Formats: sequence, structure tokens, C-alpha cells
Amino acid sequence: MTIPSVSLSEQQNIQQILALDARYNNNRNTAPHTKTLYMRRRSQLLRERSDRDRYFQLRSKLLSSKYPSVLTPSDYRAGSRASSMHSRTCSMDSLDIIAPQPSGTPQTGRKKGNQLTPRRHHTPIRTATQPDKDSYAFTDMPHIFDQHSKAVRLVRFAHNSCTLLACCSDDFTISLCNLAPYSVKCVLEGHTGPVRDMDWSIDNSSLLSVSVDGTARLWRCDSGTCIRTIASSHPLTAIRFQPMNNNVCVAGDEEGVLRGYNLSTGKALSGSRERVSNSLTCLEFGPNSSILWASNNKGQIYSVSVNMLTCQLKRMKCTSIPGGGSVVSLAVRAGHPSPLLLASSTSDLIFMFTVDKDVLLLVRKCSAKLNGLPIRSVFCPIATAQRGAFTVSGCVDGSVLVFDMEKGKAVNKLQGHSCPVYGVCLSYDESLLVSSDSSGTVIVWQKR
Repeated sequence: MTIPSVSLSEQQNIQQILALDARYNNNRNTAPHTKTLYMRRRSQLLRERSDRDRYFQLRSKLLSSKYPSVLTPSDYRAGSRASSMHSRTCSMDSLDIIAPQPSGTPQTGRKKGNQLTPRRHHTPIRTATQPDKDSYAFTDMPHIFDQHSKAVRLVRFAHNSCTLLACCSDDFTISLCNLAPYSVKCVLEGHTGPVRDMDWSIDNSSLLSVSVDGTARLWRCDSGTCIRTIASSHPLTAIRFQPMNNNVCVAGDEEGVLRGYNLSTGKALSGSRERVSNSLTCLEFGPNSSILWASNNKGQIYSVSVNMLTCQLKRMKCTSIPGGGSVVSLAVRAGHPSPLLLASSTSDLIFMFTVDKDVLLLVRKCSAKLNGLPIRSVFCPIATAQRGAFTVSGCVDGSVLVFDMEKGKAVNKLQGHSCPVYGVCLSYDESLLVSSDSSGTVIVWQKR
């Protein structure tokens, strides 16, 4: 089906309608795949140029009759009336659906008594999260993936790619997805426990994954076959390719131990072992590849020196984040004059640090609704002095938030999920944003 283009204000209205549908979708007693098909069809219907006003009125009445405890009669009555000089708002827990008729504009629409229901004149939704930058106004939802049966904790684009995406899930599998055209390329099966982390090789030909089953696996992305399995005596929680040598990787486990492995042999490298206190949660290499950042479940972030030739590991400095809690994601971005590190914690805070060699200096923090869940945040890839530092994070209420870290506040809010959003990622050119949730749904967002 060809989807006609619509204005930014219409897209914002559509996005909030979809969020309303997502909430009702949770109450529908149907199979998971049926719910996903329903959301896909709803997204298509809302973009068809038809008599939307009449459709919304009928839909509100039907929903209120079926779910009276969710929507009150005053909610849909407010949405079905509009005067020629004022707009009416249908609100549900701060979710606004606005169909205004601006003052001073020609009156068009259908008359009902002395009232006029506007058809074509709309103004943007004015909320506290109105985007400051048009760069992050992701208003289109071109596709929804639903191949996973449990939570998708992590989504990652391949390096310098807008068309290849990897998703790892608690259903023991990893899926590789094409985004042009939209399809599931293959599903990587072999782990016997939830998959906790993954990493692309520098040429995108292979993928590393780790699971609580105590194994790390190396996969060929063209065929979807596992070409190497590394066994550990403890559940593995994080893994990264060594950036300068993709024949070597570093993995961390629940006992707080880091090890380097030769991927050709599957053997641990001699002298490449370092213990970091408590269970490791995340790993991330710095821009110069000689420093590895490792976090744990006690709110600590360690700098670990990595020898590029031997992969010998040496623990350096430790930084404790304010408020404690488990660190659930790390992201590093080159910056000027210093690199930046982003950390999300279960204490409902997102921290941004500047990196001075192997020391972290806190510069900003933002509040986010995480409720102790493993909700990740990432940097927006394109960085300029004029734009500052922007980040994207999931949220426990099913929304995706874009933060301006310089201002310390959210500047955009995407609504479409019906449960907590765990994973987020952006393509290298920021044309696409992908989010995943605790039900296994993966949504692709696109700029208009």
C-alpha cells in the first residue's frame, strides 16, 4: 500500500493516536501476532487521506463502550466537539489528541448545529517535549518487527549501515533484519539461555554474542551459521571485538572477570585476565582502543588498559556514579576537546562524563523513568559544536525519549510501544531510529 505524505502536525497527531491504540492493545485478549498486525494496520489507516475526524469519533465511542474503565465518556465527547475559535483536547494520562481550528483561518469542515468540526487545518501539538531540533523529529513508523517471542534487550545497526540490523532476545535467539526492503534475513539459533550482549565486526561480516548459558558465539552474517563457540564456567554478560584486531575479543561474566579470547582457536589468551569487583554488566572500548570501560551492578565504572598486541588487561581507575544502582548501558563517542561517555543506571538517571585519559569527569545528568529495568541509552551519532550532545533512551512507560544533554532535559518523545522500551539505536546518518520492548516488538522510526 502506498502511504501518502502528511504534514508534520498530522504526523504528530497520528503518533499520539498510535500510542492510544498501543494502550488499548494491551487490553485486547488476542494472540501476540494478532496484536502486532492490528498495530500495523492502524498505522496504515491513519496515513490514508480519508475522513479522519468522523472515523476518530466513531472509534472513540466504540473503544469507550468496550473499555469503559480506560476511557471515560467525557474523554470521547471532548474529542468529538470543536468550535470555530478554540481547539478541544482528548486527554488520557497526559496523552493529547488535538484537532484544532486556528483563529483567523477560513472555516472548513462539516457543520453540526452551531459548531464546526475542522477537517484540514491543524497546528502542531504544543507540549513540554516539543522538539527543539527538527533533526530528531522521528514522526513516521514504516515497519514493526515481531519475530521474537520475549523481550528484545538490545538492537544494533551494522557499522555505517542503514539497512542491516541485529536484535538479541530473551528467547535465546538473535535476528538479523534487512531494512531495505523490510524482512528478517535470518534467525541465529544455538544459545540455550537469554542473550545478553552482541557486537558487530568492523566489516559487518560476523557477529559476536554472549548468553547466560555461559557461552560466547561467533556467527557468519551471510549464512547465519555459528563458526565458533567459547565456553565459560560462569554466565557471560558482555562482549566486544578488539577494534584493532577482530580476531580477538574481550568478554565479561557475572563473577566480575574479564578475559581475552583468540577467535581463531576459541582459547583464552595467556595473561589476558583481570578481575573487576562484582558482576559485570557492560563493556565499551574508548576511541583510541587502548582503554576498555567496564561497568558492574554496583554503580561502578572501571577503566581497563588493553595491550593492542597481546590483549593483556590491567585495571586502572574506578568511578562510582551518584545514586548507585546497576549500570545497564555504556556508550562512548569521540568529542572535542575530550571524548564523552554515557551511562544509564537503574537509579533512574542518565550520566554524561568527559574522558580524561583513564579518568571520568561528570558533566551532566538527566532523570528518566527506568524503574530498575535494564533500559539502555545511546548517543546520537552526528556530533557538531552547534548541536551539542543529544542522546536517545527507552522509558518504562513505553515511550522513546530524545535528550539534549547540554540542557539536561527531554526534547522529543516518541510513543508507540505498549510496554517498557529496553533497547534503542540510530543509524549512522540518523535517518532511522529503532526501539525494542519487553514484549519482543521492534519498531523502526523514520524522519519525514
